Amino acid sequence: MVIGIVILHLPPTQTLSELGTSFLDIIRAFFTYGAFRTTVPVLTVLSGFLLFRSGLHFQPLKLLSKKTTSILVPMLIWNIPVVIILYFTQKSGVITHGFTTKLYPVEFYNWLNALTGMFENPANYPLNFLRDLYVVSLLSPLYWLFLKKAPYIGLLCVILVAYFNLDGYLLRRYDLMISFYIGGLAATQNWDLKYLDRYAKWLLAIFIAASLVIALYDIENIFLFRLFSPFMVWPAMSLLVDTKFGDFLFKNANSSFFTFLAHGPLLFIIWTLFQQLPVELPNFVFWLVTPPLIVYLSILLRERFIKYTPKLAAVALGGR
Repeated sequence: MVIGIVILHLPPTQTLSELGTSFLDIIRAFFTYGAFRTTVPVLTVLSGFLLFRSGLHFQPLKLLSKKTTSILVPMLIWNIPVVIILYFTQKSGVITHGFTTKLYPVEFYNWLNALTGMFENPANYPLNFLRDLYVVSLLSPLYWLFLKKAPYIGLLCVILVAYFNLDGYLLRRYDLMISFYIGGLAATQNWDLKYLDRYAKWLLAIFIAASLVIALYDIENIFLFRLFSPFMVWPAMSLLVDTKFGDFLFKNANSSFFTFLAHGPLLFIIWTLFQQLPVELPNFVFWLVTPPLIVYLSILLRERFIKYTPKLAAVALGGR
């Protein structure tokens, strides 16, 4: 899922309707606006499941402490250097890039968002997911009031709140609260997580077909696709068991959080260097080469980070 997020954030930023109709454009649309739009819902369901299975929702103070350590602190730490670099870059004007985050001249509102993602994307923009995950994790005791008394009525209420954006600025990704609640349902209702594995191939086929329809017909409202995606993606992952790629993922799973935290700055650096190449290459070359390069760099850099600065790494990676 984190590798999918890397692909999701590959520049240049284009809307689905702005992509062309060539074979390569359709492939990019398939992954960027279809298949990998499901990464956050799947990760959020997993987060909800693990939290409610751990019983943290029964201990609000411990919940606050643990989620602050594992989510909020890493988000702040990985935003600070990006904020500093962006500030001096914009102040000096050494790079003529259309930064969405404006840090020079200094304005409190812009700096608050850049560091915390309070109302807009943080400087290290992929970390907006952590901002919402932190908030929804702290809401888990409230979720529990529904989960123990009327779990499916609670799901309906959460869907209505999210769909009509009744939470206001509380969450920036409105469907994240639904995915988290579904994870809580799976944990508290003791769902058999392998039940759908027997239909894995059929569900994968449906998932691929849905992603292809989104790419071919420029479907931008994929609320239902994201909502049901965990029930297709999770069983499909069972097909990777006892495969070389599955073994690779299992072996390097401990690098996933580092990859998530670092891929935004790495993408910017690689994209800047790519644009400065003496030979002009099509953007699709960047699109193909960059994800495996970032995965490799993340594995390598994480190992060095932990080896040479273990105490800082422990804090910056939230104890992972």
